[in-house]
Amino acid sequence: MKKGSMSLLAAGLVVIPGIGLANDFSTVTRVQYVLECMDANPKMNVYEAVHKCSCVADKLADVFSQREFEEANTGFQMRNMPADRGGMFRDDADVKEGIGLFQKTHADAYDNCRIRR
Repeated sequence: MKKGSMSLLAAGLVVIPGIGLANDFSTVTRVQYVLECMDANPKMNVYEAVHKCSCVADKLADVFSQREFEEANTGFQMRNMPADRGGMFRDDADVKEGIGLFQKTHADAYDNCRIRR
């Protein structure tokens, strides 16, 4: 019985670190995203919005690292700036690719978390 318990404990210790890495967004990033999501979806009540917007944040964290999310989100928000200020976000191929992945992931997360657009 002791060998079985030790094996189970060892297996759990191998799996637990992977769980922590699955969603590596900071709390501040998650809260900021949820608040922005709630603001963008005012028809939902607070309880529904918190749960659905948190769901979207979790889906985004499954795809992006903290840094990738911040870069893609910034590019997404800044791409419509006029003239040269927005040019780097509109013209750079890597930034456009990141924004494209962000848009697709974001739309899929909204669908999976049942937020109407």
